[in-house]
Amino acid sequence: MSIFLADYDYETSKQWCRETEGFLVKAVATYVFSIFAIKYVMQNRTPFDLQVPLILWNIILAVFSILGFVLVTPTFLRVASQHGWSYTWTNISELQTGSVAGYWTFLWVVSKIPEFLDTIFIVLRKKPLMFMHWYHHALTGYFAFVNYYEDNAYMIWVVWLNYFIHSFMYSYYMLRAIRFKVPPQVAQIITFAQIIQFLITHAVMAHLAYLVLTTNGKYAVTFRGFAIGAFMEVTYLLLWFRFYYKSYLAGGGKKYLQHQEKLAAEKHVKTN
Repeated sequence: MSIFLADYDYETSKQWCRETEGFLVKAVATYVFSIFAIKYVMQNRTPFDLQVPLILWNIILAVFSILGFVLVTPTFLRVASQHGWSYTWTNISELQTGSVAGYWTFLWVVSKIPEFLDTIFIVLRKKPLMFMHWYHHALTGYFAFVNYYEDNAYMIWVVWLNYFIHSFMYSYYMLRAIRFKVPPQVAQIITFAQIIQFLITHAVMAHLAYLVLTTNGKYAVTFRGFAIGAFMEVTYLLLWFRFYYKSYLAGGGKKYLQHQEKLAAEKHVKTN
């Protein structure tokens, strides 16, 4: 725990991530095994309600994401204005080394482990467990650790955009947890924003690859870090496109149809 309480030091934090990589791989394997084991055990059991802990969990992640975005953004904009936007994805800067932005970048990396709890709530409550959900939780953590300690500057775009999206996403989940009736259009907007996030990251990585292949400049990127990131971003984009199409477009949109069915059922109960 001393790494989180001491003054932030980029090199020390990178070394911690490097040394923790083995534990992370075991944690991911345990996570995948556990969610399917719990899902199997819960087959013939009554789902847990878990409303209060779910509300608290989503509040914690929403506040964490809002703070991360608010605290990283000033440094992000300052570095971009002083050196140009491409500098943010080609060079290590205060965004990684600074006591504020750097520290919150490090916290984002570490947060990918406790976020596994998202899926535990799903299986204990017997909600549908989608491949894209557990797959992205399992892969993002490994991506984060490797890209952080190998000095892949482009990762800051994933961090910054993810903080922004999660600020709204976990706030939405919190409202759902308190059983506030949120229209399906809100979820559609959030999903669309996630797709835009992936497209922006694709553009950043494509430009970085172009620079590496066509110039002799030195850039903060490693082959392994970039390969993991490219694989992650491409698969995420395909999965989210598919989810968006099935949920909001195909046949009237599954999410919209479910919403209408729920409204009809509630109206039927009230009239009887």
